[in-house]
Amino acid sequence: MTKRKGLGDLISVILITVLFLVILVLVVFSAVSYQRSVDIQDGNNNTRAVLSYVTTAVKSNAGSDIKLTQRDGMTVLSIEDDGYEQQIFFKDGKVLETFTVPDVSPSDADALEVGEAGMFEMSIEGELLTIRTDIGTSYVTIRSN
Repeated sequence: MTKRKGLGDLISVILITVLFLVILVLVVFSAVSYQRSVDIQDGNNNTRAVLSYVTTAVKSNAGSDIKLTQRDGMTVLSIEDDGYEQQIFFKDGKVLETFTVPDVSPSDADALEVGEAGMFEMSIEGELLTIRTDIGTSYVTIRSN
């Protein structure tokens, strides 16, 4: 009878060990899957922010003086209205925005980070503003008064 009890105990220990290992593998797999989905969501949020922010800023300021200027070697989207200027520019891999008085060079110390991109280029042809990034391209029509 002791042989049967010893064999039964051994089988129980092996079964519990296998179940524990299966649970451990499932927990690790779930954590890795969750981290990957969070990374994808962060990337999508950044893409949406970078591509749509400038478009939204231009559309919400329809009728304002909207132009591209060169300041301190940077291309700056200037949206001037009621004596203030909203500046959107790209520096060190970040799309930044700042509010200031007109014709002042942008300061990244006071700027709000919109998102990150490897490349950020803006151009205006007629009434069409084109925003090109490494994560996509957006177009917006500039309407004047």
